[in-house]
Amino acid sequence: MFLEVKDLTKKYNHKTVLHSLSFQVKQNEILVVLGPSGCGKSTLLSCLNGFTTTDGGTVTLLDQDVTSLDPENRDITTVFQSYSLFPHMNVIKNLTYGLKFQKLSRQEKTAKAKKMLHLLQLDDYANSKIQDLSGGQQQRVALGRSLIVEPQLLLLDEPFSNLDEKLRLKMRQELRRLQNELNITMIFVTHDQQEAFAIGDRILVMDQGRIQQISNGEDLYSHPKNEFVLKFIGDSNQVTDDEYIRPEKIELTKNPTGDGTITNKIFQGATIDYALDYRGKNYQVTSLNRGQEFKIGDHVNVAYRTDKMEG
Repeated sequence: MFLEVKDLTKKYNHKTVLHSLSFQVKQNEILVVLGPSGCGKSTLLSCLNGFTTTDGGTVTLLDQDVTSLDPENRDITTVFQSYSLFPHMNVIKNLTYGLKFQKLSRQEKTAKAKKMLHLLQLDDYANSKIQDLSGGQQQRVALGRSLIVEPQLLLLDEPFSNLDEKLRLKMRQELRRLQNELNITMIFVTHDQQEAFAIGDRILVMDQGRIQQISNGEDLYSHPKNEFVLKFIGDSNQVTDDEYIRPEKIELTKNPTGDGTITNKIFQGATIDYALDYRGKNYQVTSLNRGQEFKIGDHVNVAYRTDKMEG
């Protein structure tokens, strides 16, 4: 196995923030660590890259136990939320800075930097100042500086959170392109489920320092193992302790004598969200916008299918 984390534990002031985490990462895979703020995502990355010492467990990378190694000896690099680029250096110097510990000639470093510029689609910006770049271009430089050293494992800690929505969508595609071209293994931390679905081969869902479920996005959405995963991954209407209905799986048909009543609606463009009163209970319904909307107060027939949690 490329990366194996076993019983990883971390405590701060006698409070356990990571509870015996165990998981594996395959080579050339993107594993997304998804969870709410404060659940331990960034602490996990900090234990993996060696910036934080652990209180138990092991981290094994390519059959080498790296748990006690210093960060510079782990062959792991990290891209942080703040890009940490040097404003007094131009783009190509920021890229070659990542090579300062490698025994390469100046010509070799420049050649690698130019190759990385081409991969990042920044050929025309080699001599540009960092502050003259857009947010997306700066993020690509930050990625390039970590990738240029050819690490075994790349960690990314919410790297797109400072970008606007359009740039975030574009950078997700860029990251996937770079990963495919370089065949590099990545662990990507985010609190955004849509980002997790777009980027991850698999998704590790965390809450309060514990792993709740690990699977691909489709399986997490369709087969949540517990109530936390159900509520964190998408919206749902909980019917019983273990039964639920996803909002898009409720079908409405206008009927003046129907048992359901539309109590509110929110136009979302491609979809419309309805609040539904059905036999004394409130439901959330998401319908495709096909040009036929229900109005508040409309009576409707309601058809649905319940699903059960897997746990």
